[in-house]
Amino acid sequence: LKESREDFLKRHNLQDRPYIALLAGSRAHEIRTMMPKLRAFMELMLKERQYSEYRFIIAAAPGKTEEDYSKWTGGLPVDVVTADTYAVLTHAEAAVINSGTASLEAALIGTPQVVCYQLGSRLTFLIGRQLLKVKFISLGNLILGHGAFREFLQDYFTPENVLLEIRRILEDEACRDKMKEEYRSIRGKLGGSGASSAVAEDMVEYVRG
Repeated sequence: LKESREDFLKRHNLQDRPYIALLAGSRAHEIRTMMPKLRAFMELMLKERQYSEYRFIIAAAPGKTEEDYSKWTGGLPVDVVTADTYAVLTHAEAAVINSGTASLEAALIGTPQVVCYQLGSRLTFLIGRQLLKVKFISLGNLILGHGAFREFLQDYFTPENVLLEIRRILEDEACRDKMKEEYRSIRGKLGGSGASSAVAEDMVEYVRG
């Protein structure tokens, strides 16, 4: 059975407040790159009166602890939940995600999201984009062939851009409805059984095209 929000909060000793899920990646270099900008985003968001009661939950990968994020979370209403990404996404108002499979997971769950990604080197990023020649980096957007949700890559990944998109997600009902409609299309393309194969085939076909 699906765990209730109340039980989820109780299990992790979390406050009953609306929260934004933050997924900064599983690798140390991803965390180092993502977290400074995510901290700045959190600071900006909390300055706005309508979001003053919000909290943030970092969905940490297995093996990661609060110490891996403490450099960027001090003084902010942030909790770290390890190895429970599905539950964190299920009960979040929205999510900021570092690409990867978690973005597809959010789409399958139905959590409104914005994807952010930045390589340490701009040159490496530009070379990678030229080699891959794809418009998107998120599995959900690749499957559909168009942007079901926003992706802020490299220089476009700024705290201000993230805040603008999260604000749009939270305040614009039409935006949320449209995103969830796109999510249904993603689930439909994946089908029931054999979802992994469907994802792989769609990605290969898209890249070849």
